[in-house]
Amino acid sequence: MPEMWTAQRLSARRLADLLGRWRGAGHGYLELADSVALLVRDGRVVPGTTLPAERPLSETLGVSRTTVAAAYQRLRDAGVVQSRRGSGTVVRGSGATRDGLWSGTISGIDLSSACPEPWSGLAALNARAAEEHAAAFQLIGYDTLGLPELRAAIAERYAARGLPTAPEQIMVTLGAQHAIFLIARTLLRRGDRSLVESPSYPHAREALAAMGALVAELPVGAGRGGPESGYDAASLLEIAERTSPRLAYLIPDHHNPTGLRMPDALKSRLITALAGAGAYVIADETTAELALGEPQRIAPFAAHAEQEHHQDAILTVGSLGKTVWGGLRVGWIRAAPELIGRLEASRRIGDLGTGVWEQVLALHALEQYDDILAERTRQLTSRHRALIAGLAERLPEWRPSPAVGGVCVWVDIGERASSRLSRAAAELDLHLPPGPRFGSPGTFERFVRLPFSAPEAALDEALRRLARAWDGGSGAAGVGRTLTPAFTEAVI
Repeated sequence: MPEMWTAQRLSARRLADLLGRWRGAGHGYLELADSVALLVRDGRVVPGTTLPAERPLSETLGVSRTTVAAAYQRLRDAGVVQSRRGSGTVVRGSGATRDGLWSGTISGIDLSSACPEPWSGLAALNARAAEEHAAAFQLIGYDTLGLPELRAAIAERYAARGLPTAPEQIMVTLGAQHAIFLIARTLLRRGDRSLVESPSYPHAREALAAMGALVAELPVGAGRGGPESGYDAASLLEIAERTSPRLAYLIPDHHNPTGLRMPDALKSRLITALAGAGAYVIADETTAELALGEPQRIAPFAAHAEQEHHQDAILTVGSLGKTVWGGLRVGWIRAAPELIGRLEASRRIGDLGTGVWEQVLALHALEQYDDILAERTRQLTSRHRALIAGLAERLPEWRPSPAVGGVCVWVDIGERASSRLSRAAAELDLHLPPGPRFGSPGTFERFVRLPFSAPEAALDEALRRLARAWDGGSGAAGVGRTLTPAFTEAVI
C-alpha cells in the first residue's frame, strides 16, 4: 500500500527552532542529518511533513546549500525521508527509521520512557482475577464510563485522600494520555487560550495544540535560579491571571520532569485565580502518590479549593501506569457529573470504552494499593539515590532538581548543548530526548530529563554512556569538551 502524505509543510525557520544548538565540531552534513532524524524519532517532526527546500534552509541555518543537500541525501539513504516530484522532501513513517540512522537505539537503553517495570505481584493478581471473576468474560467486554465497582473504588480512594467523591464523578479511561486528549477535545476550540507548565509532559502540550489552542506557559523549576528555584508564586499567579485560559494543564504533585511538589498555599491561590476566571484545570496526578522516602497520603489538588464550587472546574486525571504496570491501560477522570456526561458523549466519537478485563485487574489492584505504593516507594527511592550518586561521581558539574517524588529529575547540564548531547548519546545506543522536547522549540537546551524508573544496573550503564558522550572518551562528539562560549548563554 502506498504511503499517505499530508499537506503539512515545515518552514526553514520552524525547523531551525526545532533543531536548537545542533552544530558541533564534526562534519556539518552528518550532524544536520542526525539532528533531523532525532526530531523524527522523538515525534517532533511527524510522518508526512514536507521539509524545507534546500536553499531557504541553508540560508536560515547559515550553512552551504551543499551541506543541506548532503544531509537530505543521508536521510534518504537511511529511509527517514523520501523525495517525490512536486512534493519535495517528505518524512516517512516512523517505522522507516528502525533500519536507518537510529537502528542502534532500538536494542539499546531508552531514557525516553519514565515507566517502571510491572509490579512484582501482577502475575498473582491476574491469576486471582481469573479465578474470582470468570463471569467478566460473559459481559460485552467494554463500556464508556467504567464498571460500577471500579468507579466506586476510585471514588473511595479520593475520599480516603481527603476529597469526598461519588462514583458518578468518575470515568474510567484508557490511561492518562487518553484522558488528557479526551478532555482537550471536549473543552477546547480552535483559538482558545490554554496554559501548561514549562517544562512539562510533552504529550499533554501536544494534546492542547492538536485542538488548535494557543499555548501559554507557566515556568516551573527552570528559571534563572536553576532547577532548584522551584515555584515563583507571584510570577505564576500573574501569568495565570493575564492569560485567562479556557483550559490549564498542571502536574501539581511530583511534577514531570522536575519531581517537585507545588506548595499547598500556591495550589489554593492558583485554583482561585484560574477557576475564578472561568478556566477549567486538568490536574494530572499520575505520579502524585509516588513519594520518595516514605509513602505519603497526599491530598488531591482539588481538595485545596477554598471555595467548594471551584472544585467543579477541576478535572483530575490518574492512572495505574506508573504504579502497577504501563501495559495496564486503565486511567480515570474525576470531574463534576455534568462534565462526565459531556466527556462520555465526546468519547463515543473516538472509542467505545475501556476493556472489562483490564478494569477487573484494576479493581483488584486498588484493593491492595497501599501495599503496591509502599513497594514502589522503596524501589524508586533506592533508584533515585543511585542516580544522584552516579551523577555526582561521573558528571559532578551537572545539577539535578531536588525531586521529592515521581520518576524523574530535571538536570542542568551547565551548557546549551542538550540537542547535541542527545545526538552523541544515540551513537552509544542511548536514547535521551533533548531538553526542548519538554518545552517550546529552542528552550531548555541547558537541560535533560533523567528518569530513575529503571533498575540500578541499567541506570549505572546509562550514566556511563552519558559521561562518555559528554567527555568524548568513546570517539563521540565530546559535547562537553567542544563547546564554544556561544553555548554558555543563560536559559530564560
